[in-house]
Amino acid sequence: MPNSRLQPKIVLWWGIALTVVGTLLIIFLPDIAYYIGGSRDSAAGVDQGLLLGFDLVVRIISAVVTPLGVVLIGVSIVMAYVRQLLRPTLGAMVTARTESTRRDF
Repeated sequence: MPNSRLQPKIVLWWGIALTVVGTLLIIFLPDIAYYIGGSRDSAAGVDQGLLLGFDLVVRIISAVVTPLGVVLIGVSIVMAYVRQLLRPTLGAMVTARTESTRRDF
């Protein structure tokens, strides 16, 4: 079987990272937006439309990233389980080898 880069452990870590990043984004986005847009002087130089667009994009990304991370965690568990089911046991390999050597003679 060729060595695939899509290993359950790698998928698990990507899932954990995306879940944490998405959660932190959801938690800290209001604070960041308030800090950027909540200056007391009108000469802040930040357009409200630009902030609204930034807020919209970040909220869409955070709404997609967190569930994607959770799904990747589940996928890694299923990948590990299926790999364990499909892995041939040592006894089956020895039996198959002895059967093939008996047929050759």
